[in-house]
Amino acid sequence: MSISTIISGFTDEVSDDLEIQVKALQELGWSHIDLRTVGGKNVSSLSEAEFDHVHELLCRHGIEIACFGSTVANWGRDAGRDFEQDMIDMKNSIRHMTRAGVRFIRIMSYRVEEPLPLGSSLEAVIIDNIRQIVELAEDHDLVCLHENCETWGGQSYLHALRLLEQIDSPALKLVFDTGNPVAMRDVRGQEPYGYQDPLYFFDQVREHVAYLHVKDGRMVDGTMHYCFPGEGDGHVAEILRRLAGHQMSIPISIEPHVAVVFHDPSIKAPFDERWNNFIDYGNQLVTMAEDAGIRFSLS
Repeated sequence: MSISTIISGFTDEVSDDLEIQVKALQELGWSHIDLRTVGGKNVSSLSEAEFDHVHELLCRHGIEIACFGSTVANWGRDAGRDFEQDMIDMKNSIRHMTRAGVRFIRIMSYRVEEPLPLGSSLEAVIIDNIRQIVELAEDHDLVCLHENCETWGGQSYLHALRLLEQIDSPALKLVFDTGNPVAMRDVRGQEPYGYQDPLYFFDQVREHVAYLHVKDGRMVDGTMHYCFPGEGDGHVAEILRRLAGHQMSIPISIEPHVAVVFHDPSIKAPFDERWNNFIDYGNQLVTMAEDAGIRFSLS
């Protein structure tokens, strides 16, 4: 069986310049973008005038925004101190999303300083914060996509399910990142916690997954080494086959981290390397997806 869906990418891994980001999409023949930063500024914090410029530029080139890569409740934020800023960013994002007809916004569930098994004192605070964020989205018929990143809800598939069960809203779904589990401890049972298995995690939450981020890598001596799709331990090919087999026509986006890592500014690369890696990564992913029975449409 085969499915058809859209393909997108975090093009700020190529350049901060939106014009160059668009050129990368055009080189790949893609018409969707995961909009995260423009000129080094996150989409959630763009002013009305700034976003109008972004939207006009994308429309002029026939590029649609597949998802907002927001900073809401992300790995740099504290559940006890940053909730007010999260609400400001969420309200600002909603205005932009409504303007541009965007349905999805990527969120996370706050920084954790150490492994936090289910039932920790911070859990109730995090869930209450996320509930209020999701209620804003639900009021505007939008969907928050919680990413299995290095935040509270990404610590295990049970954490992700707890978040979904406690909030119980059609405005909260999951975006599954294939590479994140490779570098994350599986906070279930007793210590010492081993690393997560991306394929097992995906299988446990599959029915709630509405978006896929493709990233791949391998842990070597405690350090994550990112690589092209299918060359690491992210089970990318198997997960793509799962999508086709279960007829999951969900958007797919690339977040390579091969030349640069968005959340680690110490990792730098020349422009040519960033460009070439992004283009090669995108083409390799398309080939893998087609082999799995996935076809991409440009609309």
